[in-house]
Amino acid sequence: MKRLCIYLTYDKQKIIDKYIGHILKELKTCTDYLAVVSNTPTIAKGKELLETYADTIFYRENIGFDAGGYKDALCHRIGWDKVLAFDELVLVNDSMFGPFRPMKSIFEEMDKKPVDFWGLAKHAKFRKEGFDYFPEHIQSFFFVFRSRMLHSSHFRNYWEEMPYYTSYNEAVRKYEMQFTSWFSGLGYTYDVLADIQANDSENLENNYAQFRKIPYELIKKRNFPFLKKQQIADESLDTQTQENLRLAIDYIDRETDYDADLIWENIIRTLNMADLQRSLHLQYIIAPEESRRREDTLILVAASHESAVAYVVEYLRELERNFDIKIAACNSILKDAYQRQGFMCEELKQEEAKQDIGQRGVESSAGKNKLRRLDKWFESIEKYEYICVLYDTDMTSEARPSCTNKSYFYNIWENLAKSSDHVSAILRRFEQEPRLGALMPPGPNFAEYFGELGKGWNGRFGAVQSIADRLRLQCRISEELPPFRVSGSLWIRKRILNKVRDHLKMCMCTDQEKMEENVLRELPYLWSFLAQDAGCYSGIVESTDYAAMNGVNLQYYLNGIAEQVRKQYGEFTDFVEMKKKISHAALREFSGKYPRIFIYGTGFLARRYGELIADVEAYIVSDGQVKPEEWDGVQVRYLSEIAGEIAVSKDCGVVLCLNKKNQAQVRKLLEGYNITNYLCI
Repeated sequence: MKRLCIYLTYDKQKIIDKYIGHILKELKTCTDYLAVVSNTPTIAKGKELLETYADTIFYRENIGFDAGGYKDALCHRIGWDKVLAFDELVLVNDSMFGPFRPMKSIFEEMDKKPVDFWGLAKHAKFRKEGFDYFPEHIQSFFFVFRSRMLHSSHFRNYWEEMPYYTSYNEAVRKYEMQFTSWFSGLGYTYDVLADIQANDSENLENNYAQFRKIPYELIKKRNFPFLKKQQIADESLDTQTQENLRLAIDYIDRETDYDADLIWENIIRTLNMADLQRSLHLQYIIAPEESRRREDTLILVAASHESAVAYVVEYLRELERNFDIKIAACNSILKDAYQRQGFMCEELKQEEAKQDIGQRGVESSAGKNKLRRLDKWFESIEKYEYICVLYDTDMTSEARPSCTNKSYFYNIWENLAKSSDHVSAILRRFEQEPRLGALMPPGPNFAEYFGELGKGWNGRFGAVQSIADRLRLQCRISEELPPFRVSGSLWIRKRILNKVRDHLKMCMCTDQEKMEENVLRELPYLWSFLAQDAGCYSGIVESTDYAAMNGVNLQYYLNGIAEQVRKQYGEFTDFVEMKKKISHAALREFSGKYPRIFIYGTGFLARRYGELIADVEAYIVSDGQVKPEEWDGVQVRYLSEIAGEIAVSKDCGVVLCLNKKNQAQVRKLLEGYNITNYLCI
């Protein structure tokens, strides 16, 4: 038995992570020749992992996605003469972590099954809204083809004739979803290692891809030896609480020999922190534990309001015995007030006190002196491993009701610095989870703060992205995904501050201080990304008392929202349907306002919402995209062809039936043509 394996990888950041080295090592134990196809033409980091295990490596552009990479390897790079010298062919991609047991045992188990091709898992037949019926099919991330099929003209002709797909959805629909039924229709038999669809029925609408929904059960109970990366960013609250994913990673860490740090290394680098927090429930409800003196911990307070002194001191009295405390006061009156209470306090100008530590929404006014002061501040914290930054609040009714301000203060201090026992429990969590980099209080959701929910970047994305580029942060920052948590107050590991410190020192030496005021101003938006760049994730921390109260409040909000939607738009069964109800109502209102409706997009969303509009004027695609002449019997136009007409007409409206990422891009295109009469679905 001679076995050829083709492993395909692609990474936008041009990095090969260690989890790939692990699976390549395992594949080498049961294959005679290992070829790696990199759909990333150049590798910036980790290339040695490929070179260690691969017999040959092919670098190419990501043309045709995975299927295109396999086609190139089979038809052009390796060639059929060499391919057909083997008895079996294995096709594997980099979309999964594992295996959680030896790869040899997987092949030994499947060698007992008399089939022509096999995989790890299959998707049950299903029907998806906006699409036709799809047959049962093996998931394409792992294929094994045996001799009868490998050496057939059917197999060679399939790859020779397969086009290079131009969109991901097209590749999924025409390659992955149809491959199994095509070859089974020719008489080739198949099977899979793990029965991941055990509880599915003939109700096609309910036949989800189970590896995306129940990874814990699959790994523990159903013989599935991998964790799909897709599971980690999958938003599945329409069907479940998403408890399975965190349980799965904990199980892998505790019950298998696989190093779970290989998973964390990749997902911290490649995924957005907001997705990680939601999917992995990085919410820490801290029960107090017995405290002790800690020399590695600093409580750093930025004091700006005389009205808050008594409130701050009440908390600091609970902390001063076990932790070093430093206070930066914005004026001499505050400095004297805290010194009279026996606390170390340094006077800073108000702008410097806020900007040096990164308070949200404060305008900068400094220069080289401020950067020097910041450099001094970094020196003062050098000996500490863990730092808690805390802000006070105006307790008067100058800007808003004083009770609102006091609740905001409580939100910060009760969760970050409730007591010495609470802080000790937080520090224990940092010690137990070496990749935990920062902890922030939950976002306030009461009073006017409720109105801030859902605003995402709130117009700050461009500034934050520019800073991230200058700092060369290695993490995923995208406009369509909101920042994880915007907060000036937090717990953070000192080493995460190193990149900011080094960059600002450089700026101080090169007279770039004015430009770098933005770094200080946007720090609250950057904390979680700085943590990711340092290989760490961030989380939300709550005391047990606060979590109980906040849970009740959130349930009250949800009930209120659901009740109002039901009154205005009718009944719904779940969160997804509720959003559809709102979208449909908005679409009806929009199409009533604009007699001529254009739909941007030609995917399943366009089809779904196009059916709700009596007469679609035309479908629109971006210039340079593949454009059919018609979509559902309606003409398709490039944006440039009709942008001028839409921009000047009061009768034209554009409905964006696109995903979040594409919506953000298209909105910029439309606004570049002075088109503001659009609706995002």
